[in-house]
Formats: sequence, C-alpha cells, structure tokens
Amino acid sequence: MSHSIEFLKDEVRNGFYISTPVKQAWAETLDVLGEIDRICRKHDIRYFADWGTFLGAVRHGGFVPWDDDLDICMLRDDYTKFRQVADKELPSQFTVHDYASKKDHWLFLSRVVNNTTMCFDEAYLETHNNFPWLAGIDIFVKDYLYDSDEDEIARDKEILNILAVADGIRDGSLGSHSIITEKERLQKKYNVSLPEGCKGRDLAVALYALAEQQMARVKPEESHRVGQIFPWIIKLGPKKSETKETYENIVYLPFEDTKIPVPAAYNRSLLTRYGENYCMLKKVWDGHDYPFFEGQKAEMEKLSGERFPGFYFDRSMLTRCKTDRSSSLKETARECLNELDAMLESAEAALLREDYEGFTGLIADSQQLVADLGTLIEQTKGESAETTLCITGALQSYCDALWEEYKSVANGEQKDKLTASRDALQTVKDVIKKDLFDRKELLFLTIGEKEWKSLERYYNQVSDEDTDIYVVRLPLMRKSFSGAILDRGADLTEGSDPSGGKVSAGIKYTDHRLYDLSIHCPDEIYVQYPYDGYNPCLTIPSEFCVRNLQKYSDKIIYVPAYKTGEFGPGDRNDIYHLKYYAASPAVVYADEVIVQSENIKERYVEALCRFAGEDTINIWIDKIHVAADPGKEITDRKDKKLLFCIGENELAEHKVIFTDALKDKIEIIDRSKDKIKLYLTLYPGERDAWTSIDRDLKDKVFKMLDELVSEGKALMLDFKASDADETAGSFDAYYGSPSPLVPAFITKGKPVMIADYDL
Repeated sequence: MSHSIEFLKDEVRNGFYISTPVKQAWAETLDVLGEIDRICRKHDIRYFADWGTFLGAVRHGGFVPWDDDLDICMLRDDYTKFRQVADKELPSQFTVHDYASKKDHWLFLSRVVNNTTMCFDEAYLETHNNFPWLAGIDIFVKDYLYDSDEDEIARDKEILNILAVADGIRDGSLGSHSIITEKERLQKKYNVSLPEGCKGRDLAVALYALAEQQMARVKPEESHRVGQIFPWIIKLGPKKSETKETYENIVYLPFEDTKIPVPAAYNRSLLTRYGENYCMLKKVWDGHDYPFFEGQKAEMEKLSGERFPGFYFDRSMLTRCKTDRSSSLKETARECLNELDAMLESAEAALLREDYEGFTGLIADSQQLVADLGTLIEQTKGESAETTLCITGALQSYCDALWEEYKSVANGEQKDKLTASRDALQTVKDVIKKDLFDRKELLFLTIGEKEWKSLERYYNQVSDEDTDIYVVRLPLMRKSFSGAILDRGADLTEGSDPSGGKVSAGIKYTDHRLYDLSIHCPDEIYVQYPYDGYNPCLTIPSEFCVRNLQKYSDKIIYVPAYKTGEFGPGDRNDIYHLKYYAASPAVVYADEVIVQSENIKERYVEALCRFAGEDTINIWIDKIHVAADPGKEITDRKDKKLLFCIGENELAEHKVIFTDALKDKIEIIDRSKDKIKLYLTLYPGERDAWTSIDRDLKDKVFKMLDELVSEGKALMLDFKASDADETAGSFDAYYGSPSPLVPAFITKGKPVMIADYDL
C-alpha cells in the first residue's frame, strides 16, 4: 500500500508528537492489515478492530497517538476459517505466529507478521518506506460462552488444568510420573491421542491444542455471549463477556488512510469496556516497549557491532560555519558601484586626453554593467517589487545621463567633466543604499500549510517598510535508505506547488528553485524542519539544511513546526520522540531556538544533554528561548458556534427512538439561535461511508438533516478525521456522538458534551 508524504511526516495529535519513525511503523502495520482485509473479504470472514485499535478508530480515526500497534479480533468460527486459508493466501514473505508454529509463542492468538526476518534489501526498503523491522498484527479470538455461569466456570477450570500440565512440561516443573498420570487422565477424559513420551515441545503443543478445543466447544447457536477466554474469562470470570449481538452488525470507521470494521453499536461496546469517560485522554502505557521496533534495532546493533545511520553528536557541531557573503547581491552591488565610479573617472580622464575611442568604450561598458546589475536585482528581488522599480529607475536615469553626455561629447559640445552623469550616479548610490543596503532580508522556510502556522506570528511581526520578506515552501521528498532522493519530480508536486501558490491567505511564496541563497544571503532565516537529512524516509533539498544555511546568514532561528501538549520527564512516550525533534540538527546548528514554554525548554535541554553530554548544558540554556505569550484569542462574536456530530453508532444503539430524539435536541438548540450558530457533521464524515444495515433509517436521518439545513436551522460541515484538530479550532463547543473531534476539542480546552439519546 502506498502511503503519502503527508501521512509519513511528523505531526502532533492531541498534543502528542509523532515522529516519522513511528509513522513508518504505522504504515507497515497498515500494510499487514490490508492483506488481512483482502483475505477476509475474499473468503467472507468477519473481523473487528480490538483493544486500543478499536478505541483509536472511534476516538481518533486511527491509531491512539501514543500507541504503535494494531489489534483485531475474530469470532471463533471466523478465526478457524482464516487460519485454514491464511498460510496459502498471505504474501510469500509473510508468516503467521501461533503456539504451534513459533517458538515461545505460548498464546491463544495469532500474529500475522510482514516478514520472517528483518530485511535491509534496497529494493524491499524502497517499497516499505525504508522500514526494515518486523511488524505484525495480533488476532484475538472471541469464543462462544456457556449461558450458564456455572458451566462456563467449570469449562475454564478444565482449560486451566490442561495448561498447568503443558506449562509444567515446558518449564520442567512437572515430574515424569506426574506427566504420565496427567496425560493418561486427559486422553481418557477427552478421548484424544497425545504424542508418545512425557517431555518435549510436541506434547506441550498438543496440550495447548487440546485446551483450544475446549475453548471452541460451545457452538454459536448454543450461546448468547462471547469472550476472550484466555486470559480474561479465565482470570476475571464470565462478567467480562460481551453479548453475541455485539458482533452481529459491522460498520467501517476511518483508520488513518484506510477503514477498519468495528461493531455497529461501538459506543455502547466501548462504554462497557472502558467506562463512561473513555473519550477522555489518558496517556496510559502498560504494554510492550514503545515503540516496538527499538528492541529489534538494539538486537541488530548488538549482533553487527555497528550503529545504524542517525544523528550522533560530534564536538565539531558546536563550531559554526563562517558566513560568506562574497557572492551576495549586496556585495555584488557594492563592487558594481565601485566599478562604475572608477569607469566614470576613467571616462573623464579619456576626455582630457582626447582619447575618444577609449571614452566611447568606457561609456558602453558602464551601460552594460548597469544593465547587468539591473537584471540581477530584478531576478533576485522581483521585477515588480517597489524597491526594484526604484533602483532600476535610478539605473535607467544614470544610463540616460551617460547617453546625453556622450552625444554632447560626440557633437563637440563637452570637453571635460561628466557632471550630469556624476549626479545621476550619486542618485543611484543613494537609492541602492536606501532600497538595498539598508534593507534587511528575512527568509521563512516552511514545509506545508499546517506547519506554516508556527511561523506566521513571526512573519506578521515584521514590517515590510524596511525589510524584504521571502516565504519558501520546501518540498518534502522521499529518499532511499542510503539517502538518495527518489521520484523527485512526483514528490515536488506533492510537497510544493512550483507554480507559485500561497501558503496562507495573502502570502505568496517563492519557488525554492528560484531562491539562490548565495545571492540573497538573508539577514535572518526562520526554519521549522528539524532533520537536516536524518529523517529516515523523507528529506528536503540539501541546500536548505541548517548546517548549509550557516554559510549564508548570521542568524538562523528554529521554530518547531508543531506545538505539543505540556509533558514531564515521566511521560516516557513523549520523551522518546524528543530525540527526533529536540536533539536534532536544526536545534544544534541554529543560532536561536524558540519553544512554547519554560517546561518544554527544560525537556529540550534534557534531551540535548543526553545527546551531547551534560557539559553542554549552558549552550542549550543560552540558545533556547521561550516564545512571548501571544495572549488569548479575542473574538467579538456574539453567537457561539456549536458543532453537533451524529455518529453511525446511533443507528444501531437507538434505532427506534433516534430520529425523534435527534429532532427534539435540535429543536431545543434552535430556541437559542440568537446566541448559538449550529453546525451539523457526521462521523464517518462522508455519507457513502455509512454502511449501516438499516438503510431505511439511514436515509431517513440524512433526509431530516437536509431538511434542517434547508429550513435554516443548521449548516452542514464536511469533516475528515485527519482534520479534527483544525476543525476544533473553528468552533466554541462540541455536542453529539463520540468521534475524533472529542479529543480535539478537549485538547483545546473547549466544552464537550456527549449526547444521550435515551434521555
């Protein structure tokens, strides 16, 4: 599956920074999901998002931001069908881990993995976003449970007894006599034949298979409830079961750049699992090490004795490159003015010697030099810029003065001084001083529309009365594992608009290919891309990396593209990503770094000291500054904008009362229409994405919403899960169904109320 550059680049969701390496892992895991989904569709096998993936689909429209794995579940009969076809249907490099096929996988779930080993083949990496590590998806099994708690508890005790024997064989804690006795008992009780002998993996696997047979012995038609028997039903009892009805109907919710099936009554299901506050954000992590691929990376480095490519500290990084302005427009203009002075003096001397041929040549050379200087200024500053027009106007006047005095000399009317030309040249000097030498130049380097917002406040603070401002949108381009740029042309189109579009209303940007750093040599450069070639799969043109920019400017200011939530030293998942955006080339090489708060500055300094050593602490303390508080946004809007979201789950959970209840709620809001401006939206956001079985009810709801809009009681808003944070910024409060908008509003500190249609 192809994933866009927009998907792979860094971003902040709900205040949590997600760097490209984790995005690579997400992409690879989504590719595994794509293969599972293909097989399931082909063989009519049902599956559902499970655990954090289920929560992420409803609450975030994708991964929970601080999570990195993907879990699904299947009912026992679907799981059996999947295991019968999976080995044949999956791509050849894929593998399925379970207790029968994988050493030390003593779990009652299957893990579909993208490869048998880590792979560093160049061709493989180019089609896998440079991700060499193993990535997989766990498939949990929901078994049918006895309707009687007593019968279910008895079955679970049987399973525990079988597993106790199997685990005693595996760890050697069960003696040979006990194994033989238990083996004979189990063979007789369950009428099965177990492998010969009393030791070995084969016997343990056979006992696990026997335990799984007992998990599967209740048939669908004999049960009204399901559950994951190992470990949850065995550990916590039948109270952890779910109704079989939960998994009878499916809807598809957005999940990153694809969709994933969930139970149609997904809100009711998540309330049962996680409680009424499941939409609240809690960065809880008690699973595997985060992110999962770091363990593989450490193992490979240990085996190879080599470090993987990355940004590692060297003392030379603290020595700044010297700025070289020798080729700059300002330096070239100074040289041209000096040359024009000298040529004018030589022309006057030629007149005194009556060397008219030499005089003519000097006049022609002066005019050519003036033309060349004018062309360079137009190319650098823009033909239509006011300062360019002033300078080229003065240069033209100087050429005119030279021509008039040349004609006077040719007609024998002038014999010595070129007074008019000298006056015109002085005017050129004055204009160039005012409109070039005395003007500052600022360069803003952005990588996208969303990212531009971090630089916009600094852009708006600059007066263009004495400053030339350039905004260059850098293209993000894919690169190979070894660093070579891939498909440059295609990625330029995706990452930048070379035709000259806008990064924000009223701000025209300059094509990066037309901005020559050696000629411009801006006084200050604002940057926001941290990697400087060290992103594992994306890059920018190398000339715009901060280390290279040092050659052309005395002041480079790094402003992070994304504002995170506040976090402390104990938030380990947040701390992990600091090594990519805090201990990064842009921060190390920039002359000034501006962060959002004293707390985040402290986190940056800690990360940089881990990177470069505690003896560098004062360097970072001096370099990193805290942004001035812009203050709260002030609005004089009298009416508040309320976003009312209707989720597809409501059709399954409240189908009898839903339309009437929805109409009542909107009528109540309409009574305050002089104070509240109502917007309606859907989750999923596109109507054709609603796959509800009850099509009549769906059509009725959509018709009612259209009527409300036509009556002027509400406006309709199209919404994509990926735009949740941006959408939340445009409204004052949220009401309605669970959706990715809920955590987005919460993160921004805006009111949220989940609708209860049973009231």
